Amino acid sequence: MRRRPTDLPPTVPRPGWAHAAAIWLAVSFVWHLQMGVMYEDAIGPGEHSGTEIAVFLAYDGLITLMSAAGVGCVLATVRPWGARVPRWLVRGPLLFGCVLLTVRGLPGLVENITVATGLTPHGLLGLDDEAADTGTWEFWKSMLINAYFFLGAVTLVPATLRYVRRGPATTRASV
Repeated sequence: MRRRPTDLPPTVPRPGWAHAAAIWLAVSFVWHLQMGVMYEDAIGPGEHSGTEIAVFLAYDGLITLMSAAGVGCVLATVRPWGARVPRWLVRGPLLFGCVLLTVRGLPGLVENITVATGLTPHGLLGLDDEAADTGTWEFWKSMLINAYFFLGAVTLVPATLRYVRRGPATTRASV
């Protein structure tokens, strides 16, 4: 009889957070791949130099590759084949991703929320000359993007912590 994740002993990884993070990373991969293909829509209207376009495509390509690698790393934490991958090769990118998503998602979302609620209408640090217009699509798009990055941190951090706290001897293959 096949075991369900809830029936596994506590030392065996449960795939919930890892699968959620893998889905988040896969969506990020598709989103950035699309942005690279349709880069003219992503960088906006106007004249852009070849250097500006090249820098955008290099940045977007890096994020696309990081998202794809992230899917593999996070799945390696809960799949039997992950036991054959050196732990440092999985742990390093996951920890980097946690820091990156937390630093990118949390402050932006906090600022969006405090501006939307009127607590800091001139930005979190109060440096904006004019109060933010919370009735525009740009403001709410910024809120959605920051919430998406925060969701990435919310899924990746627990998946990574479970992997880091678990010793190298326990894998799904040992079940």
